[in-house]
Amino acid sequence: MKTKFYVMKWMTSRLGLSGNELVAYAYLYEVTGDGKKAYDGGYTELSEVMGTTIPTVYNTLKKLKERGFLYDDGGVRQDAKVIRVVPRSSLKVA
Repeated sequence: MKTKFYVMKWMTSRLGLSGNELVAYAYLYEVTGDGKKAYDGGYTELSEVMGTTIPTVYNTLKKLKERGFLYDDGGVRQDAKVIRVVPRSSLKVA
């Protein structure tokens, strides 16, 4: 598990992220290299990073997918679907 990740200003100002969505997105952005590789660390790992419960992680990822910031990669591993971050250059935000 990666122990250091960064919140970028554009994640709050351009994407409008805050709270759990911001923490989850920033972590996934870091570990996937802006969507260059998939995340398959599972809900347990994300719950530890976010300091929250697995149901909260699930709901947070669902919201990020609905907003178009993440997508399922089609695979399943451990306790989570394999997911990818939509590359920053592909995001349609203000």
